[in-house]
Amino acid sequence: MSEIDGSASTGTADAGSVGTGAVGTVDAGLRLTGAGADHLPGGATEVFLGLDGAFRVTAGALVRTGTTDTAFLRRVATELRAAPAGAPAGAAPAGAAARGLTTTGIPGNADAVWRDGTAHPVPAFAALLDALAARVLRPADPAALPAALLRLDPVGASADAGRAVAAIGVVRGRAAYALAEQDGSFGLTALDDAQPLGGSGPDAGLLPTAVALGATAGRELFAVGGADGAVQVWDAVSGAVLHGTSGGEGAQAVAVGLVQDVPLAFSGGADGGDVRAMRADTGQALGTLSVNGNGADVLCAARCADLDLLAAAGQDGVIRVWNVASGTQLHLLVGHVGPVAALAVLSLGDQAVLASGGADRRIRLWDLATGEPVAELDGHTATVTGLAFTELADRPVLASCALDGTVRTWDVRRAEALHGWPVGEEWLTGIVAVASGAGPVLVVGQQNGRLSRWVAATGSTLGEFTVPGAAAHPVTALAGGELTGRPVLAVGYGDGTLRLWEAGIGVELYALAPDGGPITSLAIGQDGPDGAVLVCGTAAGAVRSHALTNGAPLPVPAPHAGPVTGLAFRTGGGEATALVSAGADGTLRVRSALDGTPLLQVATGQDGITALAAGEADGHLLLATAGRDRTVRLWHGVSGQAGPVCEGLGAAAETVTFGVFGGRPVVIAGGADGSVLVWAVHDGSRIASLTGGASSVRTLVAQDLDGETLLAAGDEQGTLRLWHLPSGTLLNEAGLAQAALAISFADTGLTVVGPGGVTTL
Repeated sequence: MSEIDGSASTGTADAGSVGTGAVGTVDAGLRLTGAGADHLPGGATEVFLGLDGAFRVTAGALVRTGTTDTAFLRRVATELRAAPAGAPAGAAPAGAAARGLTTTGIPGNADAVWRDGTAHPVPAFAALLDALAARVLRPADPAALPAALLRLDPVGASADAGRAVAAIGVVRGRAAYALAEQDGSFGLTALDDAQPLGGSGPDAGLLPTAVALGATAGRELFAVGGADGAVQVWDAVSGAVLHGTSGGEGAQAVAVGLVQDVPLAFSGGADGGDVRAMRADTGQALGTLSVNGNGADVLCAARCADLDLLAAAGQDGVIRVWNVASGTQLHLLVGHVGPVAALAVLSLGDQAVLASGGADRRIRLWDLATGEPVAELDGHTATVTGLAFTELADRPVLASCALDGTVRTWDVRRAEALHGWPVGEEWLTGIVAVASGAGPVLVVGQQNGRLSRWVAATGSTLGEFTVPGAAAHPVTALAGGELTGRPVLAVGYGDGTLRLWEAGIGVELYALAPDGGPITSLAIGQDGPDGAVLVCGTAAGAVRSHALTNGAPLPVPAPHAGPVTGLAFRTGGGEATALVSAGADGTLRVRSALDGTPLLQVATGQDGITALAAGEADGHLLLATAGRDRTVRLWHGVSGQAGPVCEGLGAAAETVTFGVFGGRPVVIAGGADGSVLVWAVHDGSRIASLTGGASSVRTLVAQDLDGETLLAAGDEQGTLRLWHLPSGTLLNEAGLAQAALAISFADTGLTVVGPGGVTTL
């Protein structure tokens, strides 16, 4: 679609090959100002949509660009034609706080402007642009648009991703510090004589954002968190890697396979990270499969000629096929123009057929045994979003759905169209074939949250699965399988809800609450030793694994969806030592320190965590998280139960620690504005506010000396302050030559670690 007048074109350039450079150089299109001002704290959002589908979303200093699908442009064009007339361009009164919509240079439409609070308010269809901004800026929030409608351009690491971080602990029985430099290198160094104790160069492949030192079971550990959400743990003495997660923007795509009677889960993201393999029942990490930096939007497990295969495809339109057992890449399937959005496999004895479809509107069939193309199927006029194999009259049939609102069926052997029908005005997001007494039934997911059922042979409607009282969030993922011999249907929604239906009779078996944002992919695994599993990927990067029978959660490790902002070793309370990580994605994750087994995951609701601390009070393990919402929240360190919320910060805290005030346990936070606040642990009441400088507080440490609690704080500008905490008296203030990243009390004074090494005061 080369213009925004709604005309359908058949070329592929408008289906994803148009770059976003046009946004910055072409003014023709729609511009919505004041869009969804609550999508990011601190300011209005502007959305620009060009005639070629390229868009730019701006919120403060953040700018994201990408391309919309043809189907989105058509919907906008249709709504624009039906909208009330706007004022001539430049005629509407300006109002900085009000939403405004302008159209410029759109063929067949005069330039016009709408503004809320005037005689020409912004028309209702601007909600589409609002939803686009929300999907781009806050992908973990409930989604109103299917992911297939938008293709984001990749972004590099954030400006502060390489900020230096440090921690003090023990290595090889000696007081030591871990320091991650801004260039990406990290190392361990003795405090007393600066002897190197291990580390890496800047080419280590991990851009550190958090470090921690700890010990358990007689082993000293070193943990590093990265800008890509990865967490890695080493034996600090031997340098051996003990466990970790690879990074990425989360697990938008998942697949499940039964390999040698072991249920395996695979996950991948669109940002270019490798595909990760793990046990679906225990979460044990098993390795990665390289996609050469191209990411994976969709995964599909298959069995062919006694081989367990995995196919992955994404933005580059290339499909990669591996032998899972050996990790060997078998095929590189090239043919699609633009992103691939759907895959499905049909097993035929020792052969298997792979179907693929995506933004070029074409469905391709491949022989998985040889990697050769079999056929091309044309008919859809927008991105293909769902594929499912079934059987009609003893012949294999492929069913497909697309953003053009139609379902089509195809004879696989003849590569011919069989039937097709429109489902409605809504975008279609997925399709599954299920068995019934009357023959195969196709279940289709829709943008409006509905699940419609159709007779595969005729296209006759069988009604819908309904969820009484449920909000109309989009159906974002579908998967079919069997439970005790009955066909079941797993459905993921844009708000993160997961539902399981008995597909034959349309009865809901259970519903699981959101956890990790909108569900982007679903897979049902075959029965393993412990039963079938249901695995899903989410927009926030979580891999959720559940027992299919009752939805009980199973432990699966996953990277944070964004930079790791805090690491701490939780120890004490009679519990085994654990590693705690916090992320900009707002999640708090607890793993076994030695083997990485997931123990706990908490969605904090803090709009991103900025600092983390682990401590103990009255025999209970506690965790403290500071967030972008300018709160500090307390959590039980084992159960994850929420505790008091500490408020009053003028800016988000950069560091948080535990201490003692008047014999009572307290939590202390240092803000980006230089403030230091103290709260009681038992109820979150604020009991002290310490005045420092205006520079961001980077590190805090409290120390009890002969019954008197001292608090040391170091800031970004290299100022070190020492307070007598009970009285709030500032005892000393000293300037350093570098930012203070970590502090420890010693017999002779204070030891301060900065980017350049150690300073002793």
